[in-house]
Amino acid sequence: MGRIGEALAATREPPSALQMASRRLVRWLALGGLSLATLYFLTNWVWNGQGMLESLLASIALIMAILPEEIPVILTVFLALGAWRISQRKVLTRRIPAVEALGAITVLAVDKTGTLTENRMQVAELQLEDAHFVHAGATTLEEPFHELVEFAMLATPADPFDPMEKAIQQFGLHWLTGTEHVHAEWSPEFEYGLSPDILAMTRVFPAGSSTRHMLATKGAPEAVVDLCHLDSAHARSILDQAGAMAARGLRVLGVARGQWQGESPPRSQHDFDFRFLGLLGFVDPPRAEVPAAIAECRAAGVRIIMLTGDHPATALAIARDVGLSERPDVISGAQIDTLDDRALAERLRQVDVCARLQPVQKLRLVHLLRQQGEVVAMTGDGVNDAPALKAADVGIAMGKRGTDVARESASLVLLDDSFSSIVAAIRQGRRIYDNITKATRFVMAVHMPIIALTLIPSLLHWPAMLTPVLIVLLELLIDPACSIVFEAEPEADDIMRRPPRSVNASPFAIGNIVPAAIQGIGASIILLVGYGSMLGLGIDPAHSRTAIFIALVLGLFALILGNRHPEDPLISGSGVRNRWLWPMLAGVVLVLVLAVGTPYLRDIMGLTVPGAISLGASAMLLLATFIWLEALRLVLRRHSGASLAHGGKP
Repeated sequence: MGRIGEALAATREPPSALQMASRRLVRWLALGGLSLATLYFLTNWVWNGQGMLESLLASIALIMAILPEEIPVILTVFLALGAWRISQRKVLTRRIPAVEALGAITVLAVDKTGTLTENRMQVAELQLEDAHFVHAGATTLEEPFHELVEFAMLATPADPFDPMEKAIQQFGLHWLTGTEHVHAEWSPEFEYGLSPDILAMTRVFPAGSSTRHMLATKGAPEAVVDLCHLDSAHARSILDQAGAMAARGLRVLGVARGQWQGESPPRSQHDFDFRFLGLLGFVDPPRAEVPAAIAECRAAGVRIIMLTGDHPATALAIARDVGLSERPDVISGAQIDTLDDRALAERLRQVDVCARLQPVQKLRLVHLLRQQGEVVAMTGDGVNDAPALKAADVGIAMGKRGTDVARESASLVLLDDSFSSIVAAIRQGRRIYDNITKATRFVMAVHMPIIALTLIPSLLHWPAMLTPVLIVLLELLIDPACSIVFEAEPEADDIMRRPPRSVNASPFAIGNIVPAAIQGIGASIILLVGYGSMLGLGIDPAHSRTAIFIALVLGLFALILGNRHPEDPLISGSGVRNRWLWPMLAGVVLVLVLAVGTPYLRDIMGLTVPGAISLGASAMLLLATFIWLEALRLVLRRHSGASLAHGGKP
């Protein structure tokens, strides 16, 4: 327990990629905004001859236009609502950054029992050295098997928690009730538990006097055979039988009995004399939904590795049954201990099943995979799984059968212990990241015309276009557009047919920001040309400002359409899938009507009632914005296709 606690304390959770990228973006934008605002203040004060207070207010308005305060809203709302959406798929999020990492998972390390299988253990077969029993269809249990079942029950608590131990007691009570082989009233004097060195447990019972004791042992066949100190030929024969049972997909336990005389028990089970009794084979059927879920993971470029403590042959048989792997090789915990990190990394590329693992070996595998650049999700349920769950990029604990320590260490908890729920969470994680990227792109695009319409008129000695109160109104419209429309965007049809995104990918990367900036710059030029033209034609500043403001506000909707599906036409049927898109447009139009139609608000904002010329100018500018965005989409799409055709990246 101390070593597990030490491993948990030593495992640190680094900040997520989104957190680091957003910090860098905010830092650079803050420095750039302050520099530009200072220059703007000096320009207005010295160059334009404005008063200090008026110049200061104008520079504050410019900072408001530059800083994308929507970014914290996007990250907070999208990830929080994403966690809620994932919970609808029976997955509880305990750490919000895990929602972000879900979409980047490249390796899914899963336990076998309870994740790939139903965790409904039943004794299916018994194997003596010269006799075999199959439970299915049997009507009697032959006398030679009674001792094997009797000592399997004695080696098991009377009211166990573990599904395998429950299966032993149920099987024994079914076949041996009414015989002398059931000892419900017996209580052990002491026990030897499982340990990394000996994968077997022994319970010691009194046998008639204070110095005579009877032993009942069960555990991994190789461990029990070793405790019985058999000759190599005899041991090989038993292990071959165990291997044949495991190859049929059975979990196999060996059972032995022994006697001991003395008062102080020895420190090790190896100091007892045991007689090997036989083997028990348990069937745990695979979950029905697992093959389809594994196929979906494969299509999404997610590699699945099985990490289990079971026999290698059992693990391989289940892996083949569910379609996890067709490779014939398995790597065991003992083999892992003989390899250095470089050799182990090479070996992991050749196998999909790791068996007979100890907790420290699972932790090592998780660290090694992450060092290789993989984004690792891992499932687990026991106390010993906690360090590896915490070390993984996404630790996934079982909610029904998992321990409290495992759940506390994990990022996600499966409420139904179903493998298909993990795949559903990956799908949701990809959708959430896609929508964050789209919303970020929209924010960067929409801030360009706000900056331009604040800065350029002042430099050209035009009447002010955007006042602080108009910028505040625009921000009140942008935030709902990001947090409502883009968060509600359904996933793309091919979202689970793409490879995982790069671990270095970011919504704030140049490849996402530059197209957004080009969108915004083009819209800025259109609106500035319209504003300058109206002023040049002698239209008063209030009517010109009103016309441009109407075009700008409705242009927000054009930018929403342009960034929801950058590869699709702006006006397409994809809008019907987002139930918030058209209500959002109606809300924007309502706010605009109130701002222009209410005398009190109109006076505060420096607007006026638009006439036919103003409305006509707004319509022309809005149409020009749509044409610009559609033309840019076609150019970027052609460029992307040309890059792919020449082997480049889009």
